[in-house]
Amino acid sequence: MEIAARLTVRKKLFLFLGGITLLRLFTAGSFELSLDEGYYWLWSKHLAAGYYDHPPMVAYVVALTTLFSDAEFFIRLGPVAGALVSSLILYRLAVCLFDDERAGFYAVLIANITLVFTVGALIATPDAPLIPLYIAGMLLFLWAARSEPGKRKSYAVWIAAGAAAGGALLSKYTAAFFFPCAFLYLLVSPNCRLWLKRPEPYIGAVVSFLVFLPVIVWNARHDWVSLAFQASHGLSSVKGNPFELFAEFAGFQIVLYSIGIFFFLFAAGISLAGKLFIPSPSPSSGLDPRAGEAALFLFSFSFPILLFFVLNSFRTRIEGNWPILGFIPLMVQAGGMAATWKELSAQMRLFKFAAAIAVLMLIVLHVQIINPVIPHPQRYEISRRIYGWKFLAEKVDHARKKIDAAFLVSNRYQIASLITYYADPPINAYLPGKNGDLRFYFLPHPDGYKGKNALYLTEEGRDDSAKIAPLFERMEKTGTIDIVRKGELIRRFTLYLCYNYRGGLEKS
Repeated sequence: MEIAARLTVRKKLFLFLGGITLLRLFTAGSFELSLDEGYYWLWSKHLAAGYYDHPPMVAYVVALTTLFSDAEFFIRLGPVAGALVSSLILYRLAVCLFDDERAGFYAVLIANITLVFTVGALIATPDAPLIPLYIAGMLLFLWAARSEPGKRKSYAVWIAAGAAAGGALLSKYTAAFFFPCAFLYLLVSPNCRLWLKRPEPYIGAVVSFLVFLPVIVWNARHDWVSLAFQASHGLSSVKGNPFELFAEFAGFQIVLYSIGIFFFLFAAGISLAGKLFIPSPSPSSGLDPRAGEAALFLFSFSFPILLFFVLNSFRTRIEGNWPILGFIPLMVQAGGMAATWKELSAQMRLFKFAAAIAVLMLIVLHVQIINPVIPHPQRYEISRRIYGWKFLAEKVDHARKKIDAAFLVSNRYQIASLITYYADPPINAYLPGKNGDLRFYFLPHPDGYKGKNALYLTEEGRDDSAKIAPLFERMEKTGTIDIVRKGELIRRFTLYLCYNYRGGLEKS
């Protein structure tokens, strides 16, 4: 009976993952690239150990999946595969912690019906490789902490955990949270504290450092530009009421984690915190003595990260996906809780209702991406970021042929990259100023185009053609290009013909 029940759970898991993966594969090629995807695609054509914004893993993934085609589908094949791999590892992590396959199934279900996970499974971003590698690091670290000290297998698992954590760091700098969280668990767990006196964890940490070392070397050779940018981007203060900033952060998280599901994750966090104040039960109590260890593990990998972003949200704006590494352990805990509820219990009925709302939100999201039907505030309307780039590139191509333009200048790196992608053939595009020189350091230096013609493309409200004009013999405004969808103006651009480039774009 037990074997049959387990097979049933696994069948449900595979059917669910198979269905949602097919849906993602169908959706992945049905819409244009989003703002940053063109930028990461451009990285994949110029592979390096680091870039201005992030470590390089997303570029490696895109380069792998676009070996035979640069179509949108193949650029997004990595995120779709990453979501599937993440789900399978998350399942195994929950099973290892709760010794219950239903906990694994519910953890996977919860993750995959949240908006933040679904968007990450459809858009090529650094989070796409980060999440599977980070969860793999957590699972391997758990296995390592439970292994027998001094054995060859123990050393191997610690090394594998270090390699996975290093791979996560190659994906995104927020993976650095892994190390203080892992140290906290070893410190507070009575069963695992012995590892602090053993060499294995430190060998694993050295492996992580070696995996990440190329990014450090790249930063050292480029004036630490990437680390400095992220420190400024994520830690700098902004003007505004601290409580309004926090309310914006909290509200965005509630929506991204699909409203009802968010509150189940919140309840999971309260459950974790509560378990820490209850002494570990003795085997004779009839309770699972590993439950306390599971709570310590999930608490250690969740609360430090969430606390950091909550506190930081009072002083700066937090992007919606940043705290996701802190929510992953709560998904595991919520899955463990759901596995203990009876089918007709009030908790399960409430959970099913929240899950149904989340699924409805997912359906709306997929429809909105392909064919928007529900009005949204412009700031939160994702389809505005993935519409009109082909049309804009066609207009650029027409002007390009008119004056035989050798390159393009824009004042947003996303627009420059998307035009490079959709132009036929691709055209090198640059930003003015030192910032642009750093972002596109891998392209030929623009001064190599001295004496040639160019195009300047700017979005309405961002026109700084007065700064660009001295770099050319003359500039000629061609008019505006309107991106219109269903009668609504989405974006408006101005295009300039620029004759006889004199040099100095990076100094403008």
